[in-house]
Amino acid sequence: MVLQFHEHIITELLEDTNGGLVILSSGLSLSKLISSLLLLHSSSQGTLLILSPPSSTLKSKINFHLKTLNPQFYQIPAEITADLPIHHRHSLYTSGSVFFITPRILIVDLLTKKLPTSTISGLIILNAHSISETSTEAFIVRIFRSVNRDAFIRVFSDRPQAMVSGFAKAERTLKCLHIRKMHLWPRFQVYVSQELERDPPDVVDIRVPMSKYMVGIQKAIIEVMDACLKEMRKTNKVDVEDLTVENGLFKSFDEIVRRQLDPIWHTLGKKTKQLVSDLKTLRKLLDYLVRYDAVTYLKYLDTLRVSESFRSVWIFAEASYKIFDYAKKRVYHLVRSDGVKLNESSKGVKNKKKKVKGDNKETEEADVDSSTSSNHGIVLEEVLEEAPKWKVLRDILEEVEEERQKQGMLREEVLAEGEDTDNGIVLVACKDERSCLQLEECITNSPKKVVFVYVILYNNKV
Repeated sequence: MVLQFHEHIITELLEDTNGGLVILSSGLSLSKLISSLLLLHSSSQGTLLILSPPSSTLKSKINFHLKTLNPQFYQIPAEITADLPIHHRHSLYTSGSVFFITPRILIVDLLTKKLPTSTISGLIILNAHSISETSTEAFIVRIFRSVNRDAFIRVFSDRPQAMVSGFAKAERTLKCLHIRKMHLWPRFQVYVSQELERDPPDVVDIRVPMSKYMVGIQKAIIEVMDACLKEMRKTNKVDVEDLTVENGLFKSFDEIVRRQLDPIWHTLGKKTKQLVSDLKTLRKLLDYLVRYDAVTYLKYLDTLRVSESFRSVWIFAEASYKIFDYAKKRVYHLVRSDGVKLNESSKGVKNKKKKVKGDNKETEEADVDSSTSSNHGIVLEEVLEEAPKWKVLRDILEEVEEERQKQGMLREEVLAEGEDTDNGIVLVACKDERSCLQLEECITNSPKKVVFVYVILYNNKV
């Protein structure tokens, strides 16, 4: 079934014979839109070439949706690569079908005139956000347009945030692709919002509080960010109103700073450029604080200390030592061999000097703990603070399992009647592959074992 707003997008594209640039919000199924567009292609129109996307995932999704939307559509687009001989590629170019083609072999065939451009009905490009004046795709379009002005060029992207980076990114993209019209489809567009609100999911928001040391690290990072922003305001080359700590917590902050500084980047001094890099590093530290475990976070901090200790500005700020100190306390602390924490007994280590008026003599009173602390060795004791969200995730999965057991009898009755039910898959979405692997270990094993494995790898450094 084709979505309603997909139909409107396709209608707008078909009305313009020159083609167009379509910018979708992420998550609006770009692969399904491309598949619906390919189903309308006819061999009488000519051959349709799709520039192979950098990710093979998008190509496999397009093929999947082609089979789903039209089960009778057996002509899944093949890929033209350099492995095919010239005569074979020529026969494919004139077949009138749909093909994926690598940009490298397409530009070679264009330059060597092995491609009969008159038989090509159009080009589809799937990575508009990464196109620039010097990219291979822009060169392909320029050569193709010079020999075939009747074919269409349809370009797509589902990364709108990448289209605002730099100076006039969207205008320059349209110019280098020889396209006159751009179609914007955000989530708040009428047809898109109606589709999303048709079957809204039940959302339960669970707020996971951070531990004491995590809160301390967060406050220290914000304090260091504020110090860096104050230094950047002194340059008088950026809009002061946008440079606030509140804006620095959002993803769009990097784009705000880059948009202001890109036109004058070559005129900035070394310190200003370093401050921009430091703000990006501090934003990463805020993100990694809640994403990774304590040991990985400390290891990343140690890497930063080695790589940026001489040139960075933030590492010499007053509050930066708290970041490293609290990160260490999440992993280990120092104790005496008798079990007393070193930071608790260190208060009495310092000798107390007391002046006594009399025969101009001074008497010194040493604390008893100062002598005993020297007699005991210092031992490193592991803390291995567990990430707060790990416990919450395990609790949720246990709750789901309890609900399954309660509904077990009902499910058996439904299966006995011959009706299909869902397979009960629980999908846990993560931001990156590392988090997925870590959570997989955390679910199958206990969180303490997972952190202990990481601390063994890190123990040599400590």
